[in-house]
Amino acid sequence: MNNKIIFLFISFVLIANNSFCQNDFRNGYIITLEKDTIIGQVDYRSNTKNYKSCIFKDKQEEREYYPDEIFGFGYYNDKFFSSQIVEGSFVEVLVLGEISLFQSQSKYHLKKDTSIYDLESFSEEVEIDGKIGIIENNRWRGITSYLISDCINNHNSIVSNLRLGEKSLTKLIVRYNICKGLDFTEFKVSKPWIKYGYGATIGIARSEIQFRNISGTMSYLDDSYSSINPSIGVLFDISSPRIEEKIAFQGEIHFIKSSYSSLVILENSSTEYHDTYIDLSTLSIPLSFKYSFPEKKYGLYLQGGINYDYHLISKSKLMSESVTGNIVNKSPERSAFDINKNQIGYWGGIGILRSYQKFKASIAIRYFEMPALNKTGDFTASNSRILVNLILFKK
Repeated sequence: MNNKIIFLFISFVLIANNSFCQNDFRNGYIITLEKDTIIGQVDYRSNTKNYKSCIFKDKQEEREYYPDEIFGFGYYNDKFFSSQIVEGSFVEVLVLGEISLFQSQSKYHLKKDTSIYDLESFSEEVEIDGKIGIIENNRWRGITSYLISDCINNHNSIVSNLRLGEKSLTKLIVRYNICKGLDFTEFKVSKPWIKYGYGATIGIARSEIQFRNISGTMSYLDDSYSSINPSIGVLFDISSPRIEEKIAFQGEIHFIKSSYSSLVILENSSTEYHDTYIDLSTLSIPLSFKYSFPEKKYGLYLQGGINYDYHLISKSKLMSESVTGNIVNKSPERSAFDINKNQIGYWGGIGILRSYQKFKASIAIRYFEMPALNKTGDFTASNSRILVNLILFKK
């Protein structure tokens, strides 16, 4: 059954991916070499692709532009790329001002007056007392400290604690331009560095418990048990739209109450009847990374990660009787098998999302595989479930 579920899940992902993964054109513009601005739509791609070219379309045509053909391109209230810093490549413009900050494929760049300075950190070999060692070349700190020294006090101390990253460099260059009191532009200001979201979910879970009993000592158990039950939960996510708007970390808490039962009849010298009942009340905590595809009228997302189950209630009950001729013998009620309180497993899912004025709604299908419900010698119990959720996210 698990292999069939995984096959169907992968097939659905491939079909959905083919349907949703189209060009993500957003309102934007290109700037010609003559500094004329042409309004249209620009394909919203990864920086790796945007460093190489720009796909632009207006009412007349769709065309790909390269760095030697245009001055730059951008998206409204979002990113801007320039071809004037690194020959043969676009670079992302982070700040334009007295000191400007740019990011290319492998490094950052500062521009002051007409001079451009590359900022990069790399390892190099040095010889000390006849021995070869590896040190980190942090020349970029000295360059940065020198360029801001005409306005910012304690510049050496500030730069010594600086990270070579977009967030820290952007904040420093913005601070410098504010200090100078001159006009400057910071791009992507409408996108927060950190964004939090939360929501609630209800759903239906089809749970299954599977047993593997090599020695046959627990022949009174069926091979598998299934149950269909409601679930309810809350969830939150954390993302950084300023860095990558398609990826988010999501945490959830679900409560699921499930009940299973079976009747196993064994024909030996007598006829044995074994009624088994299993009750689980579970707090399920899925943690995942979520990848969202470009959102049109509907959005598609995939997610996967680990899941922790804590069983608030975990009971198993076995009621047995044997019939020999006209004689019925009933055995005392006892536990069918021991159930572990804690489980750690993995899960994956796919969802379709639609945005409304004040909230987002999605339908998601998830598959959970949870080993080690019990493992004692040759006996193994594991459980899995398929969960269909309606999720409401506050905007």
